[in-house]
Formats: sequence, C-alpha cells, structure tokens
Amino acid sequence: MRRQLILATLAAFIMPAMSLAAGQQHPADTAQDHPAASAHANAMAGAAGAARIETCTATTNTLIDHLEKGDFMAATSNFDANMKANLDANKLGQFWKQVASHVGTLQGRGTPQNMMYEGHAVITLPLHFEKGDASAQVACDADGKVAGFFLRPASTPASSG
Repeated sequence: MRRQLILATLAAFIMPAMSLAAGQQHPADTAQDHPAASAHANAMAGAAGAARIETCTATTNTLIDHLEKGDFMAATSNFDANMKANLDANKLGQFWKQVASHVGTLQGRGTPQNMMYEGHAVITLPLHFEKGDASAQVACDADGKVAGFFLRPASTPASSG
C-alpha cells in the first residue's frame, strides 16, 4: 500500500514535468487578464449596444409614425442602401395600404422588445389594428440605418380541443 502511494506521488510530480518537456506551454503563456478587465470591456460593449438599441427604437417609432401618416417617402428616409434598393417609397406605400385593407387602421402600439443580433439592433414593436394585431420588426445597422423591416401577424393562441 505504501509503495503504491509513493508511486502515485511520484507520478503526480513527474507527469507535469514530462508534459512541459514534451513541448506544452507554460501556464504563464496562456494566462488571461483579470476578469475585471473583460467586465469593463463587456460594460462598454453593453453601453454601446444599449445606445444602439435606443436609437433603433426611436427609428422604429419614427418609421411607424410616417407609415401611419401615409408619408412613405419619409418612412424610407432612414433606410440603408440595400433597403432603399429593395423597398422604395412606392412599394412600401402599396404594402402599407394592403395591410390596412386587411386589418384596418393602426389603433395603438405595445411595448417594444429589443435585442442585439449579428451586429444589428433589432426592435419588435407590437401593433394593434382595428381587426387584429401584428408585430413590426426593425433591424438597424451600426450606423442606425434600417437594414430590415418585417411586419408579421401576431401569433394566435393554440386552440384547445
């Protein structure tokens, strides 16, 4: 028993020395900064993300304001180049009029939800129309420009039965 204990103790000391001699890095070579440094970086990234979300929320509300007023040129004024190329004021106006023909006029807005996704601030804004609800989803790029706009019908609860 004593012999096994001595061998186990020797193995505990010899194995790390052998692995270092076999070309493994010294622990100091892979040392990382104190967590406080990354916490500071995360806080700064969090503050930047929060500012981008706040900007995108304001952009989303302005976009919906313009749609509600029927000012489709102003509604597209904060679109990025790709959005402008694919959804000009004319197309957006036709789309919004089609929405109104199905669900009526916009009656109110809910509380926006937000998140950061693949470098974009994404705002989901519940919209309440005369005949139903929908969610507007707006993605803003790093410059605060609208890089995506979707309008989805609100999900309906599953029927039990």
